[in-house]
Amino acid sequence: MALANATPAQLDRLVRPLLAARVFPDEATLRAVHRSRPWAIQSNQRGDVAVLDRWRDHLDLLAIEALWCPHRDLPDAIQHISRIAAEHGFAGVVSPPVLEADIPVYEAAGLVVRELLETLELSRSVLHGDRPSAAPQEGVSIRIVGPEHVATVLEVDMRCFEPFWRYDRRLLGRFAAGGALAVAERDGVCLGYTLCTADRGSAVLGRLCVDARHRRRGMGTALLRAAVARSREMGADHMTLSTQSGNTGALALYRAEGFRLTGRRYAFLTLGSDRLGGEGDSIGALMGD
Repeated sequence: MALANATPAQLDRLVRPLLAARVFPDEATLRAVHRSRPWAIQSNQRGDVAVLDRWRDHLDLLAIEALWCPHRDLPDAIQHISRIAAEHGFAGVVSPPVLEADIPVYEAAGLVVRELLETLELSRSVLHGDRPSAAPQEGVSIRIVGPEHVATVLEVDMRCFEPFWRYDRRLLGRFAAGGALAVAERDGVCLGYTLCTADRGSAVLGRLCVDARHRRRGMGTALLRAAVARSREMGADHMTLSTQSGNTGALALYRAEGFRLTGRRYAFLTLGSDRLGGEGDSIGALMGD
């Protein structure tokens, strides 16, 4: 059954599951997106749904934020989404996070694996255990910052990550408005940052980023421990993060701090051109947005 722009009646039925899955932060945002970009929420009478948004403002990629449909219908859904992407000037499509076991289903629909990620978790016992804080270098402070620091944080982000993974002002500004950004700084200069959120007892470290010029000095450890402490303050019972399977430095840091591999791996796949350029040298956690 073909997807199409969600009708008002379909949207009403989708509010609860989309909010429960954290695809949208609240109903007002969901309805605002539907009003401004009707094509961004696709559905059908059977209840299948696709939620679409730009991946990054600096890349012509359309992201599938959520896709719920039977595996047998996935190729048709991807073709439909690809047509929407072309109609709105996007050069390619990015999948949602896909569990490793489901990668062949997406590959059969024409997508290719862009990145394979490991998932790590910090258990309640470790999260709430008596762990020391790590003192950063002399003169360095770590603090929560707001939207006024987005431009500075973006400069560090651009030096650390390749274009596919870099944040843009729109996404980073949304996190900053929610108090999710913490920066390490000296004399007003941002040396690295974390992005940490918590919801319903679950904390997510979405980013840990240290400028290459300030690594090997305990900055990553200090930022990570500060993020763990912050997640406790927000009432989290456990903490999760994801990073590239080949990022041995980040994996070693997290495991040394008590994180354990969950055994769950997932991938981002792409279809079409991602128009990337340049390579980043990252240390830290990565999440899709």
